[in-house]
Amino acid sequence: MSDELHTHKIIVDASKGTNERIELTAEEIAAFKKRDEDREAEKPQWKLNKIRQLRNQLLAETDHLATADNTMSDAMKTYRQNLRNVPQDYDASKYDELLEKEVGVGWKHTVWKKP
Repeated sequence: MSDELHTHKIIVDASKGTNERIELTAEEIAAFKKRDEDREAEKPQWKLNKIRQLRNQLLAETDHLATADNTMSDAMKTYRQNLRNVPQDYDASKYDELLEKEVGVGWKHTVWKKP
């Protein structure tokens, strides 16, 4: 993130109905920059957690098909195996692709599509 995004703060005095724009100190700017860098560094882990959550949800939705008294189609077996292979089959560069949605359709990546 650019330092220019965090260069001023607004001090509001509600009792007087006024506000004042004050320049941030170097320490405050550094703190904002560190916060932004920390958030950026956490993004891959957040995305990975979301991918795992989605994978687990989709597997749970088809668990009833994996009982002993059911014969699962080969397509469903492949689908479930592909889900189990997520996320290890995809590195962090693919996380955005895995989390992409189509309006009115849902998850875009083919790994999420049920047969």
